[in-house]
Amino acid sequence: MRPLASGVGLAQCVAMTDLILHHYEMSPYAEKIRLALGRKRLAWRSVQTPMVMPKPDHLELTGGYRRVPVLQIGADVYCDTHCIARALDRVAPDPLLAPLEIATQAHAVSRWAETTFMMAVLALFGIGGVFPEEFVEDRRKTMVPPGMDLDRTPMILPAKLLQIRANLDRLERLLADGRRFLLGAEPTLADLSAFHPLLLLGMHERTAALLTPLRHLPAWTERVRAIGHGTRSELASADAIAIARDASPARYDGEPVLPDGMALGDPVVVLADEYGSGVVAGKLAASDLHEIAVRRETPRAGEVVVHFPREEYAVVRAG
Repeated sequence: MRPLASGVGLAQCVAMTDLILHHYEMSPYAEKIRLALGRKRLAWRSVQTPMVMPKPDHLELTGGYRRVPVLQIGADVYCDTHCIARALDRVAPDPLLAPLEIATQAHAVSRWAETTFMMAVLALFGIGGVFPEEFVEDRRKTMVPPGMDLDRTPMILPAKLLQIRANLDRLERLLADGRRFLLGAEPTLADLSAFHPLLLLGMHERTAALLTPLRHLPAWTERVRAIGHGTRSELASADAIAIARDASPARYDGEPVLPDGMALGDPVVVLADEYGSGVVAGKLAASDLHEIAVRRETPRAGEVVVHFPREEYAVVRAG
């Protein structure tokens, strides 16, 4: 492998199989994956992604997906934390984030618990003055769906605070029997998914006050926080692109699951259910029932395969 773009020597080069997380510190969803890396006691490389557009290096790898975190393994790029969690369980299965005997429960609790995230975001927008103005304006332009007016969020603030209280109450009741984590004695994906939205509550005293009456949740949050982030070292985004260019996408073994009427190599686009994620175009690549894969040719990264979870994303024929 040749030296990386920043002039790092051959002996110091990052291996093609190293885990590279593209993220920014403030992102709660990135914290979910940082904790997942910590749970697995993994070493990983950290690429800092801008909080706001433009994100040229990020989009070079993803093909248009704007959000973080994104996990890169060589020339494979995994978008959305649900897809990333499955990828981590494949490459580092000890311990599993979703143990086989409770995988369905972990997935179900994760999906429910993360409903708190948008409740908290809207509550903080309703309170006002919490997020940097540059961040608010970027999200207003790129991620707020048509017909939604952030300036009217104060009207729904009381409703959002009660919705958050209801979710917190369910978590509190789940922990009331003395269990250490949501599904038992060991942390799972459910804990990481329930924890990261609570980080938003600490951003303002009005939302932080929702946690004050709870007896069991605060101790649980400290146990989750203590998982840590594994072993982190920094990497420039240009070097991550060079790693993708020098690697090849991993070979898929097994019978691919394809949408009706589509074949491998067909030109497709991937559309997210969530507004503002961005559209990714490429050629349909092999994947299993729970994942979408799209092969792309990029100017600087070369051939990459971008992966998405099947849930909340649709792959459709281009044109």
